[in-house]
Amino acid sequence: VFGASRGIGKSIREIAAAGEANVIAVSRASGVDVCDEQAVRATLRGAVEAYGRVDAVIATAGILRTGLIAGQDYAGIDEQIATNLRGSIVVAREAFEAMRETGGSIALFTSSSYTRGRARYSIYSATKAAIVNLVQAFSEEFLPFHVRINAINPERTATPMRTVMPTPSRRSWT
Repeated sequence: VFGASRGIGKSIREIAAAGEANVIAVSRASGVDVCDEQAVRATLRGAVEAYGRVDAVIATAGILRTGLIAGQDYAGIDEQIATNLRGSIVVAREAFEAMRETGGSIALFTSSSYTRGRARYSIYSATKAAIVNLVQAFSEEFLPFHVRINAINPERTATPMRTVMPTPSRRSWT
């Protein structure tokens, strides 16, 4: 589970462990950034070495920055694109390589924001919409290798990412 330090990823980690699954759970807090292909690859190699194969990979890591686009700095925009989109690409690609010979399942998380661009959520919404298209394309590429990939689209969920993010005033430009 990539993005397992809090929110949905943490819940998945806890449920899987309670079901006696062998779980490797990582996040930036544990030193694995989904944007770092070497760290993701090493995590998956470690799982194969420890358990012989990887059956499922779940990527829930995401960043949400709200505010009108005119008030956002490019560093924050780049961080969302990197984590939400590039991070999903890195995890899916490296997971596919780990499962290429044995098959398995990959789950990438979108958001209800993918269905419609929302003011103050523009970059987040765009990255989540991109994940849906990414999963559609990867599903065709991975199919001959018996590697499934799905986009999980939870409705608005009271996760720390949403509940600790201050909601900007409707009149605010930041």
